[in-house]
Amino acid sequence: MDQDKPRLAVFKFASCDGCQLSLLDAEDQILSVAGAVEIVYFPEATSRMEEGPYDIALVEGSVTTLSDAGRIQQIRRDSKYLMTIGACATSGGIQALRNWADTDEFMRAVYAKPEYIQVLESSTPISDHVKVDFELRGCPINQYQLIEVIQSLLAGRKPRTPQHSVCLDCKRRGTVCVTVAQGIACLGPVTQSGCHALCPSY
Repeated sequence: MDQDKPRLAVFKFASCDGCQLSLLDAEDQILSVAGAVEIVYFPEATSRMEEGPYDIALVEGSVTTLSDAGRIQQIRRDSKYLMTIGACATSGGIQALRNWADTDEFMRAVYAKPEYIQVLESSTPISDHVKVDFELRGCPINQYQLIEVIQSLLAGRKPRTPQHSVCLDCKRRGTVCVTVAQGIACLGPVTQSGCHALCPSY
């Protein structure tokens, strides 16, 4: 254990693991982070699972069970900085679609013994339960933005991540607006930058 290095932990709630995989897929970039921190909890990458305190906690996924709600409170208490990563953690994600339907009806349709399934009435983002220091949006997150945020926290500076919509990315790249030019629906106006305007570029 290196007492001089900040302690980094990565936690999973209800999600597909895609944002954690984005961190692992960063390859060369993650090496610079790995050398600067002590990764003490990251089940996707290592069997090392130490208890807090943590300097930086990355949290993927939404809160869907009573156990989740209690667990995120403990993670917040144990963490100097808590950052949510991905659509599930920042807005509830795909699983939040059930918030507009009868959860009990879904469970009866899917599970042979629904009485054994214990979920909250709604699936909620992490910020509905604890103070979040930084949110990184996307599904999955942009791995370069994640590395930038971690490096910024380590350097004690504010992360430089774009706060504009994808529309501005298209304009900067010279990509023709598919809505204006072709009448194709595009979510660019309501999607935060970070994906490098992949969809309209093809």
